[in-house]
Amino acid sequence: MPGAHTHDAITVATGVALAPLAYTTNLALGESADSALRLTALFVGAHLLSGIMFSPDLDLDSAIDNRWGVFYWIWRPYMWAVPHRSRWLSHGLVIPPLLRLLYFYWVLIGLLIGGAWLLGHAGIAVPDLASRVGDVVLGTVVRYPRATWAFLLGFITGSAAHSIADWTVTGGKHYLRQLGFRITRDYGDHDHYRPYGRRRARF
Repeated sequence: MPGAHTHDAITVATGVALAPLAYTTNLALGESADSALRLTALFVGAHLLSGIMFSPDLDLDSAIDNRWGVFYWIWRPYMWAVPHRSRWLSHGLVIPPLLRLLYFYWVLIGLLIGGAWLLGHAGIAVPDLASRVGDVVLGTVVRYPRATWAFLLGFITGSAAHSIADWTVTGGKHYLRQLGFRITRDYGDHDHYRPYGRRRARF
């Protein structure tokens, strides 16, 4: 499979390639030129965010979760629960990227609730930030449906670019084996993979 930096290059290249299509599609849907440009920027931004920070390879201990810095631990439950390269949970085209987005949202809500509970027990009153975040997200979806769709579609395509690249390489190995070449499947350096319990700084 391609490494992390190769996947990054693929994400950027596909984002640039899809930008004109997104722009013309928005124009065809009746958006003004300014609105189409904003929606295209949102689409491309979500595409890059998904491919670089919410990569399908968050299902293993790799260079990707290391990009989250000290917050890498929020992906540990996801990593332990999701089999690597699962078509349904990590490397599929539609459900997996939305699952990662939903997972991140609920982690954020859980942290806000937990933080408010701890501060409350320490005698510090804080506003209900979890409810406020939920209201902001829901309000944004209701008020800006086209922007929401642009973001979600970009988030899906950013992940899909990664998965399709992996499938292409895997399929290429399959055909090489059929031609008599001996190819062994090796995750030893896939995105700087390290077995659990042997984490070290890397990028």
